[in-house]
Amino acid sequence: MRLYLTGATGYIGKALCLRLRAEGHEVRALVRATSPEGSLQLLREIGVATFVGDLRDRYSLREGMSGADWVIHAAAELDLAAADETMSAANVEGSENVASLARKLGVPRFLSISSMAAWGGSPADGTPATEESAPQLPLPTRYCTTKAAGEARVQHWAQQGLQVNTVFPSLVYGPPGKKQGANTLLRALMLGRFPALIGPDKKTSWIFLDDLVDGILRVIESAPPGRGYLMTGEAWTVRELAHRVAALGGTKPPRREFSVGTARLLFRLFGPLLKLAGKPLPIPLEQLESLDRHWNFSDHRARTELAWQPRGLEEGLAVTLDYLRKQEAARTTAG
Repeated sequence: MRLYLTGATGYIGKALCLRLRAEGHEVRALVRATSPEGSLQLLREIGVATFVGDLRDRYSLREGMSGADWVIHAAAELDLAAADETMSAANVEGSENVASLARKLGVPRFLSISSMAAWGGSPADGTPATEESAPQLPLPTRYCTTKAAGEARVQHWAQQGLQVNTVFPSLVYGPPGKKQGANTLLRALMLGRFPALIGPDKKTSWIFLDDLVDGILRVIESAPPGRGYLMTGEAWTVRELAHRVAALGGTKPPRREFSVGTARLLFRLFGPLLKLAGKPLPIPLEQLESLDRHWNFSDHRARTELAWQPRGLEEGLAVTLDYLRKQEAARTTAG
């Protein structure tokens, strides 16, 4: 099978390329002229054909996409420090360009790797949202807004005949990469470098990287066109996660806990002083709003329809923290 993949140098994209090539598929990847050389070298070593292009330039996607059996659109801009235009160009216009070209070229199947962010959170009572749940409005961040808008563009082309499936991952964690996905957060907790918990009673779903990749392969292999799947794993509160990471890592959890309202007040009081000192806020104000919501999602549909069985968060954390400890030890030894 020939697959064309955007976002191939990203955290999920690289893992997906490795798995697809291991299973004998032909993989073509969109890469940027500025993509890191190390990532490009990895793709070439495993036999991925790379095509330089830009999501903003639909014509640049044509060569790699032509003749594909599947297009997998995994590229996205996640950085909340990015300008509005940059985030919209990647997440909205980029999705429009990839989906519209796939329809024009007659690509048989299209898989959109979206995000639970498109829902803007789950119900305020903590119960898990499903694929049928309404979004939690207003959406709290530009990332949420642009992911929802990008998904709407893809669904527009589905109405025009494009055979679309969608996967909505939760927070993705797991090897490789200490600064990839949610591993940065887990590493900070493991090393005792997290000063305080904000919104400690809010639930968040976590999905192990290898399990997400397995779920994506199952969609490609067996999902009927038009079906969307939350792939979200187990949900814990912020406090539960912090205490379990501390126990597994042999450290102490953060002693301070703040509601989002209190944190917002503290940020407003001390933000100007930090700015004068040339220091950033602990997290962007925009992201603070997302911490005032639950992100608890049910992946029952994927489990039942795709026979998908992601590991529990306890097991995934143990594997990830062991990996992060070894990475930290290697860094200390080297330096």
